Amino acid sequence: MSLLEQPFLVRALLAVLLVAPLLGLLSPLVVARRLAFLSTALGQAALTGLTLGLALGEPLDAPWGGTVGFCLLLALGLTWLKRRALLPADTLIGVAVAFTLGLGICLLVAVTRRFNVHQIEALMFGSLLTVTRNDLFALAALLVATALVARRAWNAWVLDSAVAPLAPAHLPNRAWLDYLFVVVLTAAIVASLKVIGALLVEAMVVIPAAAGRQLAASLRGHVAWSVAIALLGGVAGLELSCRFSVPSGGAVILALFALFLLACAVGAWRRGRR
Repeated sequence: MSLLEQPFLVRALLAVLLVAPLLGLLSPLVVARRLAFLSTALGQAALTGLTLGLALGEPLDAPWGGTVGFCLLLALGLTWLKRRALLPADTLIGVAVAFTLGLGICLLVAVTRRFNVHQIEALMFGSLLTVTRNDLFALAALLVATALVARRAWNAWVLDSAVAPLAPAHLPNRAWLDYLFVVVLTAAIVASLKVIGALLVEAMVVIPAAAGRQLAASLRGHVAWSVAIALLGGVAGLELSCRFSVPSGGAVILALFALFLLACAVGAWRRGRR
């Protein structure tokens, strides 16, 4: 089946064309700020928030109150603790992952008394069938909002991420940058759940930047390669999902991993020539 043959496949393709630049744009900053583990925690928190919303009576097709609320609370709470606690950031995130995993398992048992677990696996692993027109509008609005925020805060984010020792002299109030970035990242991850899935969305945040870093010679090139790889991996993953009837999230991640290996090979070849 071609990606343009059925309306739901067209919606899925449009969703990928919106999700890929959204996450690809943030991906280099996630890696530069060493927040890859945080994106894993947010993906796990999305699943926990999903089951929490369902347990509290939200509809199966729109459990966004629990998902968005829980993810934002976790992200802001971790950012607050990171700035005040004596523990390393990865330790705090590890504690949060353990907490959300335990809570999610308990809530999943409660939720499956009302819903079959297969009814929520689309949000766990991603599904072409679940993307709606409203989802596309929400993704488009979020992409525009993220671009506007990034345009205003990008230089400060880059300075705070890549040249951290110099940042205090030029950014007297760095706390708002941390909070703003985790809010934007959380919104992007939650909005991408229906395409990538709660358990796999963090890979879409990390792999494009990791692959783009092998090919880029500058920060601008890193961002451009990250967005391009996210787009190519997303479209290729949808094609794989369509042809072999596998979850779209897993197929997208496999395509991105293949592009990462290719980027590593090309990068090694370039370095060898130099």
